[in-house]
Amino acid sequence: MMKKLWISLSAIIAMVIVASVYYNYFSNPSEFLSEDEMIDIINEPQYGFDSLEILDTIYLDDTHVFVPFAQDQIYGTSFWIWEKRNWEMKGFNTMSDPYLWKLDPNDPNTFYVTWNLDPANDLSQIDLYLMNRRGFRSSDYYQTNTYTPGVQLQHQIETNLDEASYGVERLPEEWIAFLDSYIEVEDAKSTDDFFSQHFHVSSLSYGWIPRNEHGVLNDLNLQNGYSSRSGRFYGESIFSISEDELE
Repeated sequence: MMKKLWISLSAIIAMVIVASVYYNYFSNPSEFLSEDEMIDIINEPQYGFDSLEILDTIYLDDTHVFVPFAQDQIYGTSFWIWEKRNWEMKGFNTMSDPYLWKLDPNDPNTFYVTWNLDPANDLSQIDLYLMNRRGFRSSDYYQTNTYTPGVQLQHQIETNLDEASYGVERLPEEWIAFLDSYIEVEDAKSTDDFFSQHFHVSSLSYGWIPRNEHGVLNDLNLQNGYSSRSGRFYGESIFSISEDELE
């Protein structure tokens, strides 16, 4: 009798857990926040804004929304995720560089370049670069030598800041194919190598060069800003580089 009772209780508990997980993590998102609701969240005291304008709301999928905003000469970006039955701002950026948002860090198909730049800049093109630093590592313990070849991929993004100061673009297919291979190789390394499992540092880096119709834009109007993130949010700033850093 007691055995049957415990089986019944266990089944009920399991059903409650499954229902709770589904309710909090897999239920369909509700309608996105209104502009006033977004402004109230972005205008929290630690950010120091008196007023701001929401420029757009761009859905990247059902649960990820990119929201650029502006206030005076500040052009910022915010990143919103549907999580635990709430729309939450997981990332925030007021720096003058593009930002790479990785919706799923293990799937390069979900990587997006985002930007929101001062329209006063005479910017017509973003030259985006993905670089893998050349390197060599030797392991006496495993009696192996590992050489990492250098890689430099370029992608041009056309901008028209007179029409919109912001934009979002998925990574090009060539980059996605390279990143898929890179992640697969790194995962294989971490399976066999204790050092890679616990101390792996990616050799990849992203950079950009601003250009106008005459070439490199050297007098780009940059603003001092900051970025923040919370919870399960994955992304990184794409910093300006010079042509001297290219191969």
